[in-house]
Amino acid sequence: MIEGALGIIDKMRIEVYPNQKYKDAEALKTIFVQVNPESYTINHEVEFCEGQAMGASNQNLKFNKIGGQEVSFDFIFDSSGVIPPAKIKDGKVEKLPLTEGLIDVLKPAIANPFEEAATIEEELDEFKQLLSGYNGDSHETRFLRILWGTYKLECRLTNIQIEYKIFRRDGRPIRANAKCKFKETQSYEEMQAEQNQQSPDVTHQRTVKQEDIFTLMAERIYNQNQYYVDVAKANNLLSFRKLKVGQVVRFPPIK
Repeated sequence: MIEGALGIIDKMRIEVYPNQKYKDAEALKTIFVQVNPESYTINHEVEFCEGQAMGASNQNLKFNKIGGQEVSFDFIFDSSGVIPPAKIKDGKVEKLPLTEGLIDVLKPAIANPFEEAATIEEELDEFKQLLSGYNGDSHETRFLRILWGTYKLECRLTNIQIEYKIFRRDGRPIRANAKCKFKETQSYEEMQAEQNQQSPDVTHQRTVKQEDIFTLMAERIYNQNQYYVDVAKANNLLSFRKLKVGQVVRFPPIK
């Protein structure tokens, strides 16, 4: 409530990690952006293998994979003093102290209009290094976590394009727009768990509900309708037509 009254808003933050484990204790830096993006674009792509028989007039699309989420943000860098500066903190930081937010709100109002603005070159270089810097030990660029409100994305930077807009008398930039594109990343273990959670090749457990029919439950798990007798035997069921609500039924993997 106090922050709202003072005009302090929650800033988007980007957490920087050395590896794909995303352990809080291993976070290298937290970047609080200078200005929250006005908008962002999310792209979901489904990839197919294209096949076309000789003499055919059309193609047969065969599913290949679902690509990771791609998102694009525009970040403003401005050293004119009109906009409070961005913040980069060591480790994982979820929120800036109230005193820092208050100073940032008041600082533009008390800035010296006759003082020449600093350039944004150092801030941009640090930003680029944190997002795309190469780690010689792991032979990887950084792993990132973008957080803004309820939005969360674990990702890698795939592209950054910088447009310089306002300059000092000596030609050095004081405002720029960094167009950044990120792609979702997921560890092998997470992908395997996600892909296998509905697979008929792993064991499933289901709690019987009022409307459940045993044969249909088995068909949904195995995508076939001939395994319900085997499931009944595996659960020592004398009659699969008299299941009790709340009863747990185990569906073993297909051998």
